[in-house]
Amino acid sequence: MNKLIENCLFLKDKDRFNILRTKASDFRNTFIGETIVRDSIFDVIQNYVKSKKHEIKLLKFPIDDTELWAFTCLKDGIIFVTINTALPLNNQIFAAAHELYHIYKYIEDSQEEYIEKGSILTRKDFDEEDVSEEDREANAFAALILAPKEQIEKQVKITGREFTDSDLYDLIHFMDYFAMPYKGMVLKLFECGRYTEEQADILLQSESRKTLEEAYIHDCGTRWLEPTFENNLASLKALVELNLNSHNITDSRAKDDLTFLTDLEEKFKKQV
Repeated sequence: MNKLIENCLFLKDKDRFNILRTKASDFRNTFIGETIVRDSIFDVIQNYVKSKKHEIKLLKFPIDDTELWAFTCLKDGIIFVTINTALPLNNQIFAAAHELYHIYKYIEDSQEEYIEKGSILTRKDFDEEDVSEEDREANAFAALILAPKEQIEKQVKITGREFTDSDLYDLIHFMDYFAMPYKGMVLKLFECGRYTEEQADILLQSESRKTLEEAYIHDCGTRWLEPTFENNLASLKALVELNLNSHNITDSRAKDDLTFLTDLEEKFKKQV
């Protein structure tokens, strides 16, 4: 059995997976509805945090390091989430959904110690077999949010997809429809019973992955595969200054926030 399959939460701990599936379903019903999430995940995160009376700053910045996907930290009670926009958009989307789980744990389960220490998502936390229990759960939660089984089954009925390992276009269609990365979509369809273990194993082999990714680029366009290189740090600085001028925050708070954003920007620039 492929290690990625063997170590996914669905097989590793089905009881915990079922608990997360219920939590993800409740979250979707409350904060998303029937919408296909895709790149609205960034708005979902911010709306969720604000509805819980917390403050959040979602930072988007291109970092010239494809190993670093996202990180979340807590400063003076504010949740800072940073997404690496030098990554393909579907990786940004999955990274944001992954970080949503850490934020959810912080808010709903009062697990302050984790987010206070900071949460960093790297490529290996997504692509490799040996990940922490928390990140394994976050990966499962992200897939449950982005591509719930009910929406997959609805698409199966609409499209008549058969899901055989010899027809890669079934997988391509669902990657495009849900804006999911390759590995995440394979595991999701395995989890939903649409791929057997043998089929998923074949698709997770490097040669099959290369073939499919090339087909995806040529047949489904590149809207989810291209980096966005978005940078919103400047707008956040302007927002701090606006709040200061409107007397919504103190001079010392504004100074601290601007210093934090400037230091963060300089740190990123050194990596670009």
